[in-house]
Amino acid sequence: MAAGVASFNGSVPLCQCGGASLDMPDGNGSVSTSSKKKIGYSRVQWPYRVAFYAINAFYVEVFWTALWDYFLVSGDLKLVGYSSVWSLVIYGLAFLCIERLYFVFLEMNMGLIMRGVGYMVLSFAVELAFGLVLQQFDANSWDYSQQFTYHLFGCIALEYAPLWFFGSLLFERLAIEPCTRAAFQSHKHSHVE
Repeated sequence: MAAGVASFNGSVPLCQCGGASLDMPDGNGSVSTSSKKKIGYSRVQWPYRVAFYAINAFYVEVFWTALWDYFLVSGDLKLVGYSSVWSLVIYGLAFLCIERLYFVFLEMNMGLIMRGVGYMVLSFAVELAFGLVLQQFDANSWDYSQQFTYHLFGCIALEYAPLWFFGSLLFERLAIEPCTRAAFQSHKHSHVE
């Protein structure tokens, strides 16, 4: 199957870069030669994917911090989570990079464990880079130096390695794969005889 093409039941292309018109499968996942419909599809553009990744990761962070505080800090049943608006930028760009890395890893036939390690390293690198920049403006909303033993400048904590490893693999499955395969259907239909 060509790059940039997703399929319906593994056989009929549904999404192709450039918004080309493609055969529309019937309810069984196959294209009938007697009644083909041409429907235009266009791939979800990168700014929408960045927004999707950013918003979802932002909510995961708020949920995570609420659970962290409940189980490890305060035991407060209010489950108040927190984050920063900067996290939207950080997560959006980080997961766009992870999306690109995902396709590189697939081209290399890289296994699950190595992909997880690659994503984890990238996550640490992005967190460190943004953390150091935000520290210069006193805008960094996280500081791992008080809670963790193995931290670097308070920007990254090696204790989070399993979280970044498993979390990024889960995000690959639940967000990156579906989002990169998604397509917008055009409103123009034409019957092909």
